[in-house]
Amino acid sequence: MPAELRALVRAFNQMLARLEDSFRRLSEFSSDLAHELRTPIQNLLMQTQVTLSREHEPAEYRATFQSNLEELERLSRIASDMLFLARADNRLVAPKRESVELHKEVERLLGFYEAYASERGVRLTHSGAATIAGDRLMLQRALSNLLSNAIRFTPAGREIAVGIAQRAGSAEISVTNPGPEIAPAQLSRIFDRLYRADPSRREGDSEHAGLGLAIAKSIVEMHGGTIRAESSAGVTRFQLTLPLRGLHPDVAG
Repeated sequence: MPAELRALVRAFNQMLARLEDSFRRLSEFSSDLAHELRTPIQNLLMQTQVTLSREHEPAEYRATFQSNLEELERLSRIASDMLFLARADNRLVAPKRESVELHKEVERLLGFYEAYASERGVRLTHSGAATIAGDRLMLQRALSNLLSNAIRFTPAGREIAVGIAQRAGSAEISVTNPGPEIAPAQLSRIFDRLYRADPSRREGDSEHAGLGLAIAKSIVEMHGGTIRAESSAGVTRFQLTLPLRGLHPDVAG
C-alpha cells in the first residue's frame, strides 16, 4: 500500500466498521422491538378469543377487560418511549432552560419511590446538593428511570445511595446500589434500546421494556452531559455529569 494512501484506507476501513456495527445494532433492535410488541399483542388476542368463545359472568368480563387494559397500557408506554427517542435522535426535543435544584428533585423522587422501596425492603438515602440550568421534568424522568432500575435489582435489607456533588462548571449525580454485577462486556451495551443485561428477564416482563436507560442517556446528552456505569464487588453505580449552565448546542434555544 503506498504510504500516501494508508491514512485514507485506514479511515475508510474504520468507517466500514462503524457502518457494519450500526447495521448490526439496527437489526438487533428491530428483532427486539418485534419481540416486545409480540408478547402483549399475543396476550390480547388470546384473552379476547377465550372471552368470545363462550358466555361469561359480568365479573369475568370485567377481569378480562382489566387484563387487556394493562397490556394496552404497556403498548402505549413502549410507543411513547420510542417516539421520544426518535424525536430526540432527530433533535426535535428541545429541553427547557430553567434553574433546577437537583437535591430537591431527588428528595421528591425518593418520596415518590418510598412505598415501592419499602415494599421490597430497600432503604433510600441521598446526600449533597447542586443547582444547574436544564429541563426539570426531563431530568426528573432520567433520574426516575435510574432509581426504578436500582430498586428492582437491590436485595432486601440493603440501601440505595444517591449522591450529588457540585464541581467547577458541572454537577455529578451518582446512583449506587448493591446487587448482581453487570459483566464488563455488557456495560458498554446497557444504554442500548431494549437491551437487558439478563435476557432471561425479558419474557413475561410486562412493565419494563428495556428503554429506561436509553431514555436517561438521551436526556443527559441533550443537556450536554455524560452518563456512565460501573459494576464491581457486588455494587453497581451510575454517574451523571451535567454542566451547570447551558444545554447541548444542537438543541439549545
